[in-house]
Formats: sequence, structure tokens, C-alpha cells
Amino acid sequence: MPIPTNELAGKWDDPGASPAAASTTVAGAGDDAHRGADVALIVLALGLTMVTAIVAASPVVAAAIVNNRFDITIVTAALLVSTAVAALGWARGRVINDAAALLRSSAFAVLAMLNGLTLLVALTGADVALGATLDSPGQLPLFAGIVGRGMAVVLLVVAGWLTLSRGTPGIRPMLVLAPAAVVLMVLTVAAAAPQSIPQLAPPWALASIVADPTARLPFGAAPALVVINGVIGVGFLAAALLAHRSFRRSGRAGDALLAAGLLVAAFSQVHSGIHPGAYSGVVTIADLLRLSFYGLLLIGVVAESRDDLADLRAATIEVRRLAEAEFVAVALEERARLAREIHDGLAQDLWYAKLKQSRLAQIGGFEGERQRLSNEVESAIDNALAEARNAVAAMREGAQTGPLLDILRRQVEDFSDRFALRAELIAEGTAKLEIGPRAQAELTRIVQEALTNVRKHADATVVRVTVSTDDHLRITIIDNGRGFHPEEAPAGFGLESMRQRAEVIGARLSVTSSPQDGSRVELVMPLNGREGSDAG
Repeated sequence: MPIPTNELAGKWDDPGASPAAASTTVAGAGDDAHRGADVALIVLALGLTMVTAIVAASPVVAAAIVNNRFDITIVTAALLVSTAVAALGWARGRVINDAAALLRSSAFAVLAMLNGLTLLVALTGADVALGATLDSPGQLPLFAGIVGRGMAVVLLVVAGWLTLSRGTPGIRPMLVLAPAAVVLMVLTVAAAAPQSIPQLAPPWALASIVADPTARLPFGAAPALVVINGVIGVGFLAAALLAHRSFRRSGRAGDALLAAGLLVAAFSQVHSGIHPGAYSGVVTIADLLRLSFYGLLLIGVVAESRDDLADLRAATIEVRRLAEAEFVAVALEERARLAREIHDGLAQDLWYAKLKQSRLAQIGGFEGERQRLSNEVESAIDNALAEARNAVAAMREGAQTGPLLDILRRQVEDFSDRFALRAELIAEGTAKLEIGPRAQAELTRIVQEALTNVRKHADATVVRVTVSTDDHLRITIIDNGRGFHPEEAPAGFGLESMRQRAEVIGARLSVTSSPQDGSRVELVMPLNGREGSDAG
């Protein structure tokens, strides 16, 4: 009879590997990331507030510098990054049908268009006619910045709100450029009719910039400009808070970096009220903050791509797991159906044939050749019944679920009871096994085939099944039968089928035997491989 393995039950429970403990660890890591992002955002806000206060109040610190080449470099970098972010956001939003991503792409398209116009005006010399130089500063550059960034901040706030809402409307990807087209149309009309532009800074305030381009605007010189830039800054701050809230929900690094970038953009609007910096060659703190904003956006795009790739890998693994589970479920259902068909059909017919043959043998009159043929028919029917019972048992065992050791224990006990052989199951150093259903089904089928070979070919009295684990799962079936030459084994031994089943689950099967010395079948499967722990 099989050796009891109840003493192994205590080894199956590993508190350190429990799902609850793993979930607690993951949750703790997520909380740490959230706290870290909160602290980083607060520190960034305090630092920007301190810099803004110093620039606004200290007469020693210059609010701007005049450097045409540096100004062109900043605008060019801003154009490249904003265009790249808009294009990548559009591609991502189109692929995953994400309205928030498309709206953010639209906002960055507006900023890219604004940067492109600024660069084009500076490089073509049109800045003089449009009032974008220090020699003749006008209202159009101030108006362009207000309109462009105002449109962008509205789109960013709506995108942040959609990210947190349950249902989001569908947006056609081609409409992403519509806001940029509207802004371009408004600026074109304003350039054609400059007298229609509202006065954002009075002439004497602009004259103070001409007199000292590095100095801040006098206090109260341009209240409309300060208020409107402040409102846009509040909009960027709201978008930053929405992005940060999205990060706390999703844990995606791209959202955290977007929140930091939008916070920087909010303070850049405050600095635009301190010094407009909208004229060619003038570089202000606001310009440097906007450059930092675009830098954070670029890093965020990289982080977002990394998160998307991680999500894609996780989704691929989950799809494979579900497909594997579906495959196994269908296979087990089919095995159960075939087992019922054999039991209710073929096996019953064989029993009927056996009864009739027994009745025929009892009639008498069989002598010589007839008696020999009658005995052969009876033996053939008995063998067919045994094969049918064995097939039904194998199919039902393949459809069992539960821990592998429990299934193998039942398999060995049933084999011992049905065929009057001493069959033992020995477990050595077993820990909690995490075997996927397909791997488990193939393992039990291989063991079943090995036991069938012992019954049919070995003429053995004892068979021992040993299960052990370290980095590998090792199953060994040893018998004391007559043995054979493995290289000369006929097809009826099923060794090739067993090897193919082992290869499917990434395992290795070896057979050792010699005449009059029993047989040893060993199956080795890595527990950290493709099928060892994650097969589903």
C-alpha cells in the first residue's frame, strides 16, 4: 500500500509566500511611491515660490537677460519637444482610444504652434512689423501668449478631468489640430487688425521695458496682464493637481512627471506677469521655467512609454494565462466526455460480450482447437476490459484538480488496489508546489503512462513513485521488474509520447533500464521556468 504523506501537510504553508503577504508588500510599495511624489511636489512648489518671491521683491536679481542666440535656442528646444509630445500623445490616444491623451496632445499642439510662430517671426525678421522687438514693442506678442497658453490650459484641465471620470466621450483623432487652427486664425486676424487687440500693457509700461529690458514691470503697471497670467497659472495648477490625483490612482510615473511639469508651467505664468518676456532676444525666468516644463514632459513621455510597455507585458501574460486555462478546461472537459463514452459505451459492450462468451463456454462441447479459441477470446475480452478501465481512470485522473501530490497519491493508491501491486508514493523535501494546470495534467498523464508500462511489460511486484523538489520538480518511477533495453523498446511502451509530453511543459524525461534489473523513469522540470510556476 502507498506510504502516507500526511506529515508533509505542515510544509505546504509558507507565510512568507502567502498571497496576502505579497499583496501587503505591493500595497506598501505603492504607498511609499505616493508619499514620495507628494513630498517631491511640495518641495518643488516651495522652491518655486521662494524663487518667485526673490525675483519679485529683490532689486538685485534681474528678471531677464537680453541674448538673441539663447532666446532662439530656448524657443527651438520648446518647439521640438512640444511637437514630439503632441505627436506621441496623438499616437497613443488614437491606438488606445483615450480621449484624455488626445486632448493633451491637442494642448501641446497649440503650444507647438505658438513656439513655431515665435521662431518663424524671429528668423524671418517679421518681428519688427509685428511689434515683437524691444525697439517697438506692441500688444500682439502679449496677446499671442495669452491666447495660446489659455487655450492649452483649458484643454489640459479638461483632459485631467476626463482621466478621473468613469466614462469618457469619444474624440476623433483628426480633431486634435482644431484648437491649434482656431488659435492660428485668431492670431492671424489680430495681426491683420492690430487696433482690435485689447490693451494688455499700457504704452508707458512697455516703455519701461525698452528702457531696461532686464527689470521687472513696475508694480501695478499692467494689471490686466498680471490678472490674466494669474488665471492661466491657476489653470495650470488645477491641471497639475488633477494629474497628481491620476498618479495616486494609477501609479504611473508619467502622470507624476506631468503633474510636476504643470506645476512649473503655473509658476512660469506668474513670472510672465512679473516680466512679459514676449519680445525677441529677451530671456526671462518664465522662459527658463517653460524649458524645464518641456524637459519634464519629455522625461514623462519616456516614463509613460515604459509604463505602457509594462502594461502590455502584463496584459500579454494574462492573455496567455487565460488562453492556457481555457485550453486546459476544454481538454479536461473533453477527457471527461470521452471517459463517460468509454464507460457507458465500449465498456458496457465488452461486459456484454464477456457474459455471452461465458454462457457459450458453459454450454460445453468445446474441445481441442475450439476450446483454445474460446480461451483466447475470453482472454482478449478481459484484456480489452482492463484497457478500457485503465483509459477511463487515466482520463478521469487527468481531469482532477487540486495539489499535485494529492492527485499523484490517489493515482498510486488506485493503481495499487486495482492491479494488486505494491505501489508506494514517497515525497522528499517537498515545498508548496505552484504548478500550472496544463503542466499538472501532463505530469499526471506521464506518471499514468509509466505505471501502465509497469503493469503491462515489467512483471514487477513493487513500484515506487518519488516526488522531490529544490529548484526543480523531480518525479521518479522505479520498479523491480524484468527490465529492458530502452533503445530497443517497441512503440507500445509509449516512451516517445511521454518525452513529447515532457517537452511541452519544459521538462526532461530519461529512462534507465537493463534486462533483469528493473526500470527507472525520471522526469525533471524547472520550477522557475515557463511552466513551473506561471503556467495557467
